[in-house]
Amino acid sequence: MSRFWSSVVHSLSPYVPGEQPKLDGIVKLNTNENPFGPSPRVLAAIASATDLLRLYPDPRASCLCETIAARYGVAPEEVFVGNGSDEVLAHTFQALLKHDAPLLFPDITYSFYPVYCGLYGIRYEEVPLDAAMRVQIADFRRPCRAILLPNPNAPTGIGLPREAIEALVASWWLSTRLTSTSAPRALYPS
Repeated sequence: MSRFWSSVVHSLSPYVPGEQPKLDGIVKLNTNENPFGPSPRVLAAIASATDLLRLYPDPRASCLCETIAARYGVAPEEVFVGNGSDEVLAHTFQALLKHDAPLLFPDITYSFYPVYCGLYGIRYEEVPLDAAMRVQIADFRRPCRAILLPNPNAPTGIGLPREAIEALVASWWLSTRLTSTSAPRALYPS
């Protein structure tokens, strides 16, 4: 089958998922497993919507986008939903992250980032964590066109204060010398 793969696929190093324990009673928090199973309310909602589940869903997820937008005080057009975080990341990498200047992200973080960069031809630089496995904001103050900064960082689980991230965004914004009359919006709604 591999003879049909493109040259891009042949050059990729595959993503290697973390250990999948075979023991009962283990919950992997890093894969968003739920130790409690679905809520009875979720099961009831699914049972009451069985007739609708046979139909193709709204491709824009309009109702969900409107609900999320109302919750966070943004316009529905500012909400992007997808079929899981990996699909959202794939769209993000394809649409927003390929530029002449590199993409920056921590050297120890979600291991799929380099795979996506290889798949979509994105130049990147990994920024080393410090000896305590922490992201140092100052290390990201270098020429780039985009920064991926998971917070808290995976797999360390160490987070940065919101103020540090906002300061990085503000300094990056100024360094790019974009001609905009408005400052960037906060990364996270209050």
